[in-house]
Amino acid sequence: MQFRYPRSFFKLLAVGFFLAVLPLMAGLFANTVAIQRLAAQSQQAVFDAARIAHGSRQLAEIVPTLERAARQSQVLQDASLKAGYAQLRQEFADLIEHMRQMPLDKEMRTLLTQMVDQEQAAFDLQQQPAKAKAANALFAGLTSTGRNMLAHSNAVIDREAEALSARASEAEASARIQLLVVIPVALLVVAGFTYLLARPIAQLEAGIRGLGEQRLHERVVVEGPEDLVQLGERLNWLRERLQQLEEQKAQFLRHVSHELKTPLTALREGSELLAEGTAGALQPRQQEIVGIVRENSIHLQHLIEDLLRHGEAEFRAARVEIKNFSLPELVAQVLERHGIALEARQVEVEPNVVNRKVQSDPERVRVILDNLLSNAIKHAPQGSVVELSISLEDQQLHIHVLDTGPGVPEEARERIFEPFYRGATPPGSKVKSTGLGLSICRDHVRALGGNIIVGTGRGDFLVSLPVETVA
Repeated sequence: MQFRYPRSFFKLLAVGFFLAVLPLMAGLFANTVAIQRLAAQSQQAVFDAARIAHGSRQLAEIVPTLERAARQSQVLQDASLKAGYAQLRQEFADLIEHMRQMPLDKEMRTLLTQMVDQEQAAFDLQQQPAKAKAANALFAGLTSTGRNMLAHSNAVIDREAEALSARASEAEASARIQLLVVIPVALLVVAGFTYLLARPIAQLEAGIRGLGEQRLHERVVVEGPEDLVQLGERLNWLRERLQQLEEQKAQFLRHVSHELKTPLTALREGSELLAEGTAGALQPRQQEIVGIVRENSIHLQHLIEDLLRHGEAEFRAARVEIKNFSLPELVAQVLERHGIALEARQVEVEPNVVNRKVQSDPERVRVILDNLLSNAIKHAPQGSVVELSISLEDQQLHIHVLDTGPGVPEEARERIFEPFYRGATPPGSKVKSTGLGLSICRDHVRALGGNIIVGTGRGDFLVSLPVETVA
């Protein structure tokens, strides 16, 4: 059975709080009712016990007075004493009737009946002077029965106290059991609704992270309240819009490169033909102009290639292909590509490379080395030496490129890796910088999880990349 989310996230939150509090409220209500019932029972029991004890005490006290009045009326034969005796008998009868209205146990009711019988028998014998001693004996028995009644009422009070204590213990045990049941239920409800609340939020977070990491092909799926689902749809709209923009940018780069290819090819071929003298010998001034055209066509070609490489670096930023490769072999390939530039600038590279195989993305490492060396060769003075050091330490590949050029000005250190940022053109350089080489280098370093900084030297760059060594 699939859970049906409410239309609003706040409704879901309110329902979660209500269901989490509901078991606690039910337990509190049940305990309140139990305590009120126990209090009512205790009050009634105390009230009844007090009435019984008071009535028993009155009976125990009236019996000696009744016996004394009976003897006085028999001996003195006075009308007022007989009237007083009759009044005491009526009080005794009223007290007996009052006691019978109380919640007495069977034994106490038997004692009441026995006292009534004893008093009536004593009264009957009291009317016969010859049987006065027998009447006195009955009065003595009546007194003893009254004392038994009082003692039994005290015992009833003790039993009620014990019963109240037992009921209180039962109520406490019941409250403890309810507590042991209610708290896990409440925690289970809280855990369930926490999952229901966290699930759509986690999906939104994953969708936003995917947009930030340029995983634009992954659809944002949010399952939850309608307002959060709508928010997920807006993220999908944003994803599709970003995807369209990325496609437009890539299409623009392809179109620009294609449209520029034809005139660039014509410029290159025309300048080469003129420089070779195919169209006839050139005068020195003409040769100079042809050289300028040829130089700028090469510069334009480099610009196009850098733009395409920068677009490719962004497009492949989320993909890393881990392979085993040899560091010395990779450095040799990079140096071979820069052979002409090194010869033209009369610059030498002193490589100090650890002879090891590592696991990383060789193409990205090659691009990093290529751009760092290209930058160093461009800014190094003619006839100078560029130092290239590659070492391994604690699963970190350290690349250090140092040239003796003017270095990076302090005010440019924060912007040197920004796309299209160009520093001062090196003296004697015929090709202006595109401002993309170091930006592309940083993109690849970040894609590999590394770090690149400008060192304290004149032309000093430090790169650290996490790698796995190969035995």
